Amino acid sequence: GITALRLEVLPDDSLPAHGPGRAANGNFVLHEVEAALNDAPIKWSAVSASHSQNNWAAAGAADGKPNTGWAVLPEIGKANHLVLETLADVGDGNPATLTIKLHQNYGSGHTIGRLRLSASTSPRPVRAEGVDTLPKNITDILALEPAGRNDEQRRVLAAYYHTIAPLLQPLREQLAALKKEKEEIVKSAATTLVSMSVAPRTVRVLPRGNWLDDSGEVMSPGVPEFLASLPAADRRPTRVDLAMWMASRNNPLVARVFVNRLWKLFFGQGIVKTVDDLGTQGAWPTHPQLLDWLAVEFMESGWDVKHVVRLMVTSSAYRQTSTMPAERPHPGPLPEGEGVLRQKDAANQWLARQNRFRLDAEFVRDGALAISGLLCDKIGGPSVKPYQPAGYWAHLNFPTREWQNDRGESQYRRGLYTWWQRTFLHPSLLAFNAPTREECTADRPRANTPLQALVLLNDPTYVEAARALAARLSRETSPDTTQRIRFAWREALGRDPTPEETAVLAKLYETNRAAYAAEPAAASELAQNGDLKPPAGADPVELAAWTAVTRAILNLHETITRY
Repeated sequence: GITALRLEVLPDDSLPAHGPGRAANGNFVLHEVEAALNDAPIKWSAVSASHSQNNWAAAGAADGKPNTGWAVLPEIGKANHLVLETLADVGDGNPATLTIKLHQNYGSGHTIGRLRLSASTSPRPVRAEGVDTLPKNITDILALEPAGRNDEQRRVLAAYYHTIAPLLQPLREQLAALKKEKEEIVKSAATTLVSMSVAPRTVRVLPRGNWLDDSGEVMSPGVPEFLASLPAADRRPTRVDLAMWMASRNNPLVARVFVNRLWKLFFGQGIVKTVDDLGTQGAWPTHPQLLDWLAVEFMESGWDVKHVVRLMVTSSAYRQTSTMPAERPHPGPLPEGEGVLRQKDAANQWLARQNRFRLDAEFVRDGALAISGLLCDKIGGPSVKPYQPAGYWAHLNFPTREWQNDRGESQYRRGLYTWWQRTFLHPSLLAFNAPTREECTADRPRANTPLQALVLLNDPTYVEAARALAARLSRETSPDTTQRIRFAWREALGRDPTPEETAVLAKLYETNRAAYAAEPAAASELAQNGDLKPPAGADPVELAAWTAVTRAILNLHETITRY
């Protein structure tokens, strides 16, 4: 039948300033009193104290907040006590274990030096004897005659009364609910780090590199002397001045670097091959005047990226075929000019044809989804998580995380939206040479490895895409094998297959159809790969056999190569 607990904090000559706390000034901070009966938590209905330090009221010892608590300054060297009234009677007369925990987390010294605990069965309400449970600053104001209180004291007194007035309780509850709702909204919103400008620090030349020697000449922001000067000649330059200088007509380097990188996107290699180094250590431009003209055009167009892109992709150079002259069918020997071109310009520096190159990692996946009809063309939104091998994040700590595949249209978003984990890049992107976010990369390498073929054949994304393309064959074409092969080939490569290519795929279809007919369970298992459900009423054996054909088509070098 316990109705309250009392915690007494007692002075002692062995404690600093006679206590009752162990801090140098004799104080303590009690953040929380936690009690349980046979491990069942005890709830409090009221908390009071014989004295409370200003802003460290008794209620702070039972509000569940880690940054509040009870303290007794300036009542040092004196006995005080805290009374916690229970919400319901504790104990029914049977043997039980009462556990009390005192949470004291204010540094290492602000703990109680001497204490005594006791229980009461007095009828409620149970309060600290002879106590004024109000904060000290409020009791000090109330001790004054009303006429002697100044405006600030009246404001403080009114503000405190608003927190306890019964008439305002509904409004306080409504306000608390709105604050909680606001906190949840703020926690769910994406945030970004914003730097605030401060007074620039003094930077000096370090004599012999000694950072302890501040006798060196004071330096100010600037640019190399051999380049055009900054526009701020009569004051300290700012980052805005630097930005204006970089984009000025007197410094065409930025425009040249940018149009060179655009050129690499559309032609496979830049006018300057070393796109991350346009200095004297980099490669010489193959067409210096073209680079100059594009840079000037870019600046004069108002830095219009779309304008420059339109110029490039509508040019005769871009609209050429990438087929080598020796690959073109000729009834007789190659014309003399074409034979010379193949020998003299194997790297295509003269731009006599378009370049061919493997697509970037994101485009490889986008292409497979687009061919299959699964690609979601929605623009914007948060990152998505396509299929990833289980356990790939097993060693990702601080904190430990687990990959959860997205479902629905999020599974088929463009590769641009794939979730980036800086040191754990999505393995499908990594296989096709996508860089991690550990450092800036201006130029991606392009490798052709057996691992890429394994990804295209076995990654759930590509298997599902192949299965979706196989379903399209049965839905959008006639049952004729040749017609279905031609449809799939045109969707993937944009051309008709040759008779030899058709024969190879027809044989692949027949072989797999016979194999899956012998093992229908394997065909059914393939039909369940990924989140995409098989078409209603589809024959699992037929679908599996055509999936084998479409997997081969999606794995072709020509499918993942820009021709």
